[in-house]
Amino acid sequence: MFADPEERTKVKICGITTLEDARFVSGALAHYMGFVFYEDSPRHVSPAKAGAIINWLHGPECVGVFVNQPLDDVNMIARQTGIDFVQLHGNENPDYCSLVDKPVIKAIHVEEEDTASDLNERIDPFLDHVEYLLFDTKVEGKWGGTGKAFNWSLLDEVSQGVPYFLAGGLNPNNIQEACKQVHPFAVDVSSGLEAEPGVKDFDKVDAFMEEMRDIWKKQEVGDL
Repeated sequence: MFADPEERTKVKICGITTLEDARFVSGALAHYMGFVFYEDSPRHVSPAKAGAIINWLHGPECVGVFVNQPLDDVNMIARQTGIDFVQLHGNENPDYCSLVDKPVIKAIHVEEEDTASDLNERIDPFLDHVEYLLFDTKVEGKWGGTGKAFNWSLLDEVSQGVPYFLAGGLNPNNIQEACKQVHPFAVDVSSGLEAEPGVKDFDKVDAFMEEMRDIWKKQEVGDL
């Protein structure tokens, strides 16, 4: 039973590019807000702009998303912007993770043919080097924000050595089913709440958070 509000599934809304969106997401009471520093992403935001937004924020913890970028650049941007966590969404190895100055959220990309054994083998080397794992759908040529879900049931058999974020194709229409099938530490949503890449749809954000409030009520009485 989830009697303690701290044990409820948390929410990360990623791909923030404007102060307007940040204010709305903060007001919606998301626990984490994500800023993408990978330049090839349509949700890319400059460190200077992200830092200015983060300086305004009070409430959500801020996550910087990086993909196969030089370690020195990652640590420098983390210092400049004031992010709380570094999310590594590429092919970074455990040694790289251990040298990041901020707590690390490491993305694990789930392929269609993966088994739970495959995932356990992939994540085990990271368990002593990261704060959280994040499971996202592998789509060729893309690093996150794919809008595609994977087989969530795989996570029931995955090592629970580190709490995880669930990502990949989440939206207001499927978040209840996702949290019924698995019990992530947090859910991570980006494209499912957009009007277009990098622009949040406030109606979708409201609808998603309404679904999460219903999930929290069910968790409090042990129904999820």
